Amino acid sequence: MFDYKNIHITDFLAENGYQPTAKKGVNWWYLSPLHNERTASFKVDVNKNVWYDFGLSKGGNIITLASLLFHTDRFSDLLRHLSSIKDVSHPVCLERQRESPTFTNIAVNELCNPSLLDYLASRGISKDIAVRYCKEVHYTCNGKRYFAIGFPNRTGGFELQNPYFKGCIAPKDISIIKNGFDVCHVFEGFIDFLSFIVLHGDCDAVILNSIVNTPKAIAVLNKYKQVFCHLDNDEAGRSTTQKIVASCNCDVIDASNEYANNKDLNEYLCKIIKEEQYG
Repeated sequence: MFDYKNIHITDFLAENGYQPTAKKGVNWWYLSPLHNERTASFKVDVNKNVWYDFGLSKGGNIITLASLLFHTDRFSDLLRHLSSIKDVSHPVCLERQRESPTFTNIAVNELCNPSLLDYLASRGISKDIAVRYCKEVHYTCNGKRYFAIGFPNRTGGFELQNPYFKGCIAPKDISIIKNGFDVCHVFEGFIDFLSFIVLHGDCDAVILNSIVNTPKAIAVLNKYKQVFCHLDNDEAGRSTTQKIVASCNCDVIDASNEYANNKDLNEYLCKIIKEEQYG
């Protein structure tokens, strides 16, 4: 049976793209994932597996942290999120460990690897769209070379994905796409963003790359007259949409009705393609 107490907060933070700025004995310090700051005020006691945010004067265990990050107090939803984080597929070099994995010898190239393009095609993403927005990232981890689809964010990090692995190269941040439109579309991940391009064509977009990045997106979204949210059809997605509605000064529209009977926009796209192929 899944036991959330077995998940280290440091591992949880690493999988969401947060790395410690300092390690002082059992205390690891981070830039807070709960608010924007330049000086680390978020402390994790790795022995007790508890956290405290001095900027907010709040702290607790991994459940209280997940509740704030995923904007829900429903225990079943929190367990589902933590369970999925625990079971994220890693290559051999990324076996769970107390130290965060280190990526070295990072090389960013044009996306051309057939296996990566085939993977995207299986998700309904055509080559011409993929190569416009994605890169091919090669990296070394524990002496072994790997490669993945890389989707750049605004501060130089990359979301990484291939058929066997989903992760990131820090820093974790939002991605911003500007094509000259006066409305903006919001997505949780880049696969959903690419799915929208397949379905509807180019747009201005903010890709959160994790719903914990939502506060970072608000200033960008407020520059637009209208915002459309294409977030997952689950409690976390709906809560994030409501947070954007409450935080933005512009008109915010929940666009999830388009794929109401599907988990997300990519699942909807794949369903359409399958129906077109097989009737």
